[in-house]
Amino acid sequence: MEIWIETERLILREYKESDWEAIHEYAQQEHILIYEAWGPNNKANTKAFIQEVLQSQKAIPRVSFELAIILQEEDKLIGGCGFRYDALEKDKGNLGYIINPEYWRSGYAVEATKALIRYAATELGVKTIEATCDVLNLASQAVLKHCGFFRVKLIRKDFEMKGRLRDTFVYEMNT
Repeated sequence: MEIWIETERLILREYKESDWEAIHEYAQQEHILIYEAWGPNNKANTKAFIQEVLQSQKAIPRVSFELAIILQEEDKLIGGCGFRYDALEKDKGNLGYIINPEYWRSGYAVEATKALIRYAATELGVKTIEATCDVLNLASQAVLKHCGFFRVKLIRKDFEMKGRLRDTFVYEMNT
């Protein structure tokens, strides 16, 4: 089953191999990845990500749904979002998103996240969705709150990331 979700301005669709270059535009930018455990990517990292995603699309049962965010107006990949089932609870999972900084502050992360939530609830039967973010990432916190998530936990010194111990907020919502 190929996933294709349309919103007012976006299309969320399965990644394809040729998407790696558009992903690499933002995945190599160190300054936007300061709150991410991954990156900045070199070309090999980004190509490996695509291969991993393509493999996950074939998994039975499928547990990971990584999707390209396409700006309809330009037919351009501007980011990605994904939902992953919880390993222990089938009706629970987590989501995340990233947007190319050229397209920040336009509401695309909120629009894509809301569409992904609807898909997870209606098509996958998910009841609870979790998201995490670095406590310093105010923009991501705003996206999650705007999408209806509630902060449920603070994990102090969650893990070491890029030379510092990261504190993590955990957000949750019931669909």
